[in-house]
Amino acid sequence: MKRILAASLVAAMSWGVASLALAETGEQAVKEKTVAKTVKERGAKERMMPAPEVQLKRLAKGLKLTAAQQKEIRPMLKDEYAALKEIRQDENLTPKQIQAKVEELRTATVAKIKTALTPEQSEKYDLISEEIKANKQKRMQENRKTRIGTQSSPPKQNVK
Repeated sequence: MKRILAASLVAAMSWGVASLALAETGEQAVKEKTVAKTVKERGAKERMMPAPEVQLKRLAKGLKLTAAQQKEIRPMLKDEYAALKEIRQDENLTPKQIQAKVEELRTATVAKIKTALTPEQSEKYDLISEEIKANKQKRMQENRKTRIGTQSSPPKQNVK
């Protein structure tokens, strides 16, 4: 009798743990979808990056682009902007997938733009890009600090 009771107790506990794990997985999926929806809604209201003409104007001023270089770079920026819109409108992507696709697209566009630049302009472009990344990282740390308190450093990532 005790064995049957113990076996049924173990089975009930196993069933409870399994249903709890499934419930957490379901809740996590719902939470991920909610976060993705929020990101997409904000993305629809806010621009992920300036319009191509604004970018071109900034590049022309900062790098002293010639008219021929501007003419060559303009379609690259327009293509990137169109691709960004498609990525933002894709309902099936998670925020991490969106981020990865945007980074991949940006890297490809930068490589294309650099083919139109002189070596001096390319060097200056790299310096400006590094400065922008540093400022972005600083803003992210400040935002994290205000959100979660004094721990402003990102969590350590495992390097494989």
